[in-house]
Amino acid sequence: MRMVLEGARVWDGEDDAPSRSAIRIWIERGEISSIGTDPGGEGWRVVTLPAGSVAIPGLIDAHVHLDLDPDLSKPDDQFVVPREERDLRMIARAREMVRAGITTARDLGAGEWREIALRDAIQRGELPGPRLLCAGQPVTVPGGHCHFWGGAAEDAAAQAEVVRRQLEVGVDWIKVMATGGVFTAGSGVDRAQFSEDEISAIVRQAAAGGRKVAAHCHGATGIRHAARAGVRTIEHCSFAGPGGFGSAFDPVAISDLARHGTWVSPTVNEGWNHRIEKDGRPTSFHQRMRFVFAALRGASIPLIASTDAGIPGVRHDRLAFALPALADFAQLTPRETLRTATSDAARALGLEDICGVLRAGRSADVLVLRDDPLENLGVLEDPLLVVARGRVVRDELGVGGSA
Repeated sequence: MRMVLEGARVWDGEDDAPSRSAIRIWIERGEISSIGTDPGGEGWRVVTLPAGSVAIPGLIDAHVHLDLDPDLSKPDDQFVVPREERDLRMIARAREMVRAGITTARDLGAGEWREIALRDAIQRGELPGPRLLCAGQPVTVPGGHCHFWGGAAEDAAAQAEVVRRQLEVGVDWIKVMATGGVFTAGSGVDRAQFSEDEISAIVRQAAAGGRKVAAHCHGATGIRHAARAGVRTIEHCSFAGPGGFGSAFDPVAISDLARHGTWVSPTVNEGWNHRIEKDGRPTSFHQRMRFVFAALRGASIPLIASTDAGIPGVRHDRLAFALPALADFAQLTPRETLRTATSDAARALGLEDICGVLRAGRSADVLVLRDDPLENLGVLEDPLLVVARGRVVRDELGVGGSA
């Protein structure tokens, strides 16, 4: 079926503002066939959108864990749930994500590759969900961050074997735990788990397999090692120290990130909205992390939206609620914030020829909103219509169908 959306102004994912007047979007075979110019032909089903509505590209969350239940606070609790039930919950999370307007997501770690099976089922059109990029089992150290997922390696040969195993099962990215993490007790959130040479070897092996590397980094030493080793994205980049996130800032690490062209995926989730003020005054967390973000932006280090969905309390379908927090901490305009979750994220993830913008030839991933999100990010929280790869997955207008 061919479908044309009419009546909405369009923000393409890059422009300074939405179009001044409504522009038609033609969709067929899962792609945008034309914007603004009638491609001709017959059989177009016209969908008239409300006056004042704005169409934007589908959102991208660059860091999620679909196999983690955010209602379970300890890693061991995750494995008590039977595998069949976990699969059903993961399928439900994917459906909730895409209905919320998250049409693409990068899954950065699990233990049994079930998220890869889900990725493939979504791609075949058998299940609703976002386009998924998956990393499988992260490379870590024995007893290190997320060792329970099966990627622990004690030396270079074992590290290479973990990477080989992920490539063999068809991952899209390789993940390395460059430091310890909050989710794994005793792993040392500010402690480097690998040397620069070890991460460099992982990056080379991943590149030989046509894959890029994402590095989990909290402490400054791990950030420096990962940046110098040539990873594509740094996850978290919190400069964690004894005083918490942002308490061990290192300008050398900032210089390394800038020099190597590394993207930062800061995993700002909805809960950060509640860490801005306490008793009417900025929190120390807010002050420290604003300083970190100011340094990143001052060095022109690009940011991409991410939430770490799946960790305790962070739900998978709440990216829209996290973006105002990212805007506050990083001092971004609404346009800059939206770019971190659309065109910039697509570029960082190597998907710029597939999604992230509304343009002829790109995937038909479209959010229709009640009003202009470049004036008010809050309108992202309740989309009127979500189209993912040409399929209507959320319909508050009675549209139905797919194109």
